[in-house]
Amino acid sequence: MIYALLRSVERLTISPSKRARDFQRVIQSYKNGETIEVEGFLILRPPPNVPKDGVYYLLSPLSPSELSKSDIRPYVAIKITEKSRVNAELKSGEYVKIEGIMDAYPFGNMRLIHITSLEKVSVEDYWLQYKELALKKEELEGLIEGTINANYELRQAILYSLFASPSVVGSRKLWGEGVTFSALKNDLKVVKSLWEASKYLIDLFPEEMILKKGKAKSFVDDNLDLDLPFLFEGGRYYSPSNKSLLKKEIPVPEWARGYFEKKQAVFLTPKVYKRISPEDPLAYASETPFIVNEPIGWEKNRELEQLIPNLLATIFLEKEKIPSLNPSDKMIEKFRERFERWIFRNAREYGEKFDALRLKGMIFETNTRYLLSLRLLGSMARFEGEINNKIISDVINMNQEIVDMWMNEISERDMLKVLEIYEKYIERDFRNKRLVMALRVFMDLEATSIDGSVSREEFYKALVEYGFKPSYAEEVIERLIADGYLYEPFMGRLKMIKPE
Repeated sequence: MIYALLRSVERLTISPSKRARDFQRVIQSYKNGETIEVEGFLILRPPPNVPKDGVYYLLSPLSPSELSKSDIRPYVAIKITEKSRVNAELKSGEYVKIEGIMDAYPFGNMRLIHITSLEKVSVEDYWLQYKELALKKEELEGLIEGTINANYELRQAILYSLFASPSVVGSRKLWGEGVTFSALKNDLKVVKSLWEASKYLIDLFPEEMILKKGKAKSFVDDNLDLDLPFLFEGGRYYSPSNKSLLKKEIPVPEWARGYFEKKQAVFLTPKVYKRISPEDPLAYASETPFIVNEPIGWEKNRELEQLIPNLLATIFLEKEKIPSLNPSDKMIEKFRERFERWIFRNAREYGEKFDALRLKGMIFETNTRYLLSLRLLGSMARFEGEINNKIISDVINMNQEIVDMWMNEISERDMLKVLEIYEKYIERDFRNKRLVMALRVFMDLEATSIDGSVSREEFYKALVEYGFKPSYAEEVIERLIADGYLYEPFMGRLKMIKPE
């Protein structure tokens, strides 16, 4: 079935020529004097033989990067007067929705729209015009599998990253919808293979979708004597632009650091490390910080190249369905419970080593890792179409694989340094190990709480699950409050008192 569908790729492709012809049919279907509403990209150049009774520009149905790829270019002229309502920045390349009255342009066979309103709309709408040609999950997996030869988890993580991440309602970290997929290894050959594969994938995207430093690109149309620059800036996807960046602590240029730190784009960013560090800033900020031991393979994929517009339509359609994650949702609560049990399980298995790697700034800092895992869950939900028990398990399993990798890769010397920091962190007057353990449990619960508070009942249940006797669990809670480690800001809710 998938093979047959991919064989009909020509029929499915949202090509620039298809867009242009569909737009032309729409424009020609309106009679003079009829009201029309249409979207397109502004071109701030007047049409030929422009009249003097208003401001005239052009509207294109094609994005700046697709104009040169179409065999026809059906512009429509637009006329703006003092009566037109304009709610957009007038610049070439701006995606807008216009309403107006259809007319004939005084010269030639071009059509004219007398603008009544013009407003900026999201460029995502451009890709959503063909929702019916969005790809299915199996088709997407087949396209990526036919392009990237890597293990299943790595390949899927790249695919999930393309869907970006829903925002988390009420999160204390003000991140955008970006995702960071990182792959690390002290081997240039391995890292280079990942970089080449991710760069091939990202370079298939339209220029306006790629994160790059603001750069003007000239566009020429000899038929209408147009010669103008389009400014490509912003964008949503990034892969290091050259090999030299792969050895940087964070493999992005300085101008892109802000986008990286605020997660305002999808970063596919492998890097070479000299020695793996538990405080690696790239791994710390990555939803999926894999350590990769073997080069991956990749090859050019004609079907994927042709279906990139369909891929974008799929991404933005699923984003429209899941724009955000609400911590009060039942499935998110279930994920939080599974995540906490996963934390407890690893704390028992790896002991102080795991606890030490969860200190502030370390790769598994609990609050940061929970939010990153929640964002990964959101990306997977967009791909799958919903949050369900399977993808909750998939996130936990992927986290476990990453933890096991890092535990095996961190050198004994570096682990000893981390443990020294951890021992200093634990209060020395806290001689009762059970109280230390209880406080650690509370900190894990606090780290997965969006508002930073934990219910007394939730804390009690977690202590019992961790191995405390019910009567002693109650006693421990009261002891932590009495000793000034916890307080009750309001009835039934607990917060930790943190030293200044």
